[in-house]
Amino acid sequence: MTRPTITRREALKTTLLFSSNFLVGGLAGKLGAAEPETRFSPGGIDLLAVGDYGTNNDKQRQVAKQMASFTKSLGRPLSCVLALGDNFYGQFTPEQFATRFSDMYPKKDFDCPFYALLGNHDYGPQYDSKQGRTKADYQLAHTRTSPGSRWKMPAKWYSFELGPKAKPLVKVIYLDGNNFEGALTPQEKIAQKRWLEAEMAKPTSAKWLWMVSHFPVFSETKDRGDKAGAKLLAQWEPYLRDKRVSLYISGHDHNLQHLQVDGFSPDFVVSGGGGASRYEVIGQDRGFCMQTRGFNHIHVTEQKMTVQFINPDGQRIHAYERDLLGKTTVLKG
Repeated sequence: MTRPTITRREALKTTLLFSSNFLVGGLAGKLGAAEPETRFSPGGIDLLAVGDYGTNNDKQRQVAKQMASFTKSLGRPLSCVLALGDNFYGQFTPEQFATRFSDMYPKKDFDCPFYALLGNHDYGPQYDSKQGRTKADYQLAHTRTSPGSRWKMPAKWYSFELGPKAKPLVKVIYLDGNNFEGALTPQEKIAQKRWLEAEMAKPTSAKWLWMVSHFPVFSETKDRGDKAGAKLLAQWEPYLRDKRVSLYISGHDHNLQHLQVDGFSPDFVVSGGGGASRYEVIGQDRGFCMQTRGFNHIHVTEQKMTVQFINPDGQRIHAYERDLLGKTTVLKG
């Protein structure tokens, strides 16, 4: 299917409309909404991404339902779901995996791994659960005690490859950005830094290299913006300028964003719309941002990746393609 494209400059001008205070709610979604693409050429892999989803409320169920409906419409299995943190708000016990994960995202709809990382609400103690590191430990332990589970969190930071084992398409690097007291210890911060340096130096045959954390390093969210990610940017900046890195995806900010920042290699995607309350956005002419819940679909081939932003009504509100040379094209309609 041939789809019209618009230049980055045109896309950014259009985005200013969506990110204005007047249109930042439901009206913007109606004006820019279209049916998501489900017809792709043979080959490649499909995956979903969602963050800040662990509310256990009707908003989470609505987004989960649309994720399931979209997956069914694809007509082929998902490679995985990228679970971007804040997996369980409030008090959490291991017994709740059944109701708050397995039942919320049933295997009949999502017969694939959920690669999870830890968000700030998955730690504490100053957050809603007051459980501290115990809450994070429960999530890490589930992978060890239930190896057959679709829930995958083998460590606080880890990597994996997607696609055929003999010829992977994507290498994904998961990082723990929880630097506040009560989360990562000083020793863990040093260990992760050394691990990341070694991981980036490892050879891989994968065509695509992604970095993933719960926290954005750039953001159009009101009262947060780039300042909130400054400390992480100071740690990871050399890797985010590495031309091999094509995507940095995060949650934490409860909205959907796609930003391009001068001097940095990846497209920056914020996918924090899984169920929590929405955060207001203020556009700065760097791309798409919308105060809405929702999730992402990513289709990857050896030549390009296509990223769709889908709202709780199942409508596509933004999409882009990126080729191996780093050219990004915003898709229209």
